[in-house]
Amino acid sequence: MKNTLYTAFVLALMATQACQNQTANPGQEKAAFQLQANDSLFHVDQAGYNFNIILPKDLMISSNPEIKVNEATGELNIRLGEHFWIVASQEKVDLTAMKAAMSDDMLFKPEILEENATSILYKRVLPDGTEYDYSFKSCSEISGKPYLFKTSEEGEFSKESVTKMKDAISSIQNTTV
Repeated sequence: MKNTLYTAFVLALMATQACQNQTANPGQEKAAFQLQANDSLFHVDQAGYNFNIILPKDLMISSNPEIKVNEATGELNIRLGEHFWIVASQEKVDLTAMKAAMSDDMLFKPEILEENATSILYKRVLPDGTEYDYSFKSCSEISGKPYLFKTSEEGEFSKESVTKMKDAISSIQNTTV
């Protein structure tokens, strides 16, 4: 009985400390699904894709979200008008492979603007030095499945548009969280 009470006390103390540490660091990333005034939470459950994503409401004023699977490629497309188009695939890709594929592009030279262990934000530059557009790629694991999220290669996106897509991709969570 004493061991059970002691264990419960220690667990309660640890939980309290963890909560205090979390609130003591206001610069930490926002908690899962902490919706802001300009956010909408969507549940995706199609063709093996199963996750939640936060999409910006300001883009939904002019366009309804299109979330559908391309039957030919198996890729999931999340689209809001012409300036927001995320493509997801269930494949294991690492950062090194992403960068190698980018450097093999015969038309564009990638200029990496932001990079971390799982994602790259970059601009594509033409051989004459003209900036063409911006792109984002991120690899992650959701519910034990590997995913690659990226901006669509069919669109041409500004840095502002890509930042919105990057934020949406960063919000993706397992539906059981």
